[in-house]
Amino acid sequence: MADQYDQKILALLMKDARLSVSDISRQVNLSRSAVADRIKRLEENGTITGYHAHVAAPKKEGVDAYIALTFRPLSCELVMPLIESIPEVTLAHSISGDLDLLLLVQSPSMQRLNEIREEIENWPNLDKVMTHMCLTKRVDRL
Repeated sequence: MADQYDQKILALLMKDARLSVSDISRQVNLSRSAVADRIKRLEENGTITGYHAHVAAPKKEGVDAYIALTFRPLSCELVMPLIESIPEVTLAHSISGDLDLLLLVQSPSMQRLNEIREEIENWPNLDKVMTHMCLTKRVDRL
């Protein structure tokens, strides 16, 4: 179980995985050996699963939108093949609350996004569709 020091160490590594143990130890007020031991334990217990370079995605033209769907009744078995048939759907989540599904659509053009929306509007048992256009990416930790 991660304590406050582990949480601080994890936050620092998530922000910059290249930080040295010395830099981390100064920022969390622990000795270098204590920080090294904690990092090793976090790696061994599977909390830290790896260190990665975050590479900027190539600049792409197009539009991103979240499409929120409500069905009456919902049948995931019926809807999943329809979702999978649209390659521009890059993320699909079942969610709680008034909505049933939230799709992230990354489309090459507004015209294609409109075509996708029209296709979705013909899905069985669909009660409501709402499209939310993405304006600016504020955080990307993937």
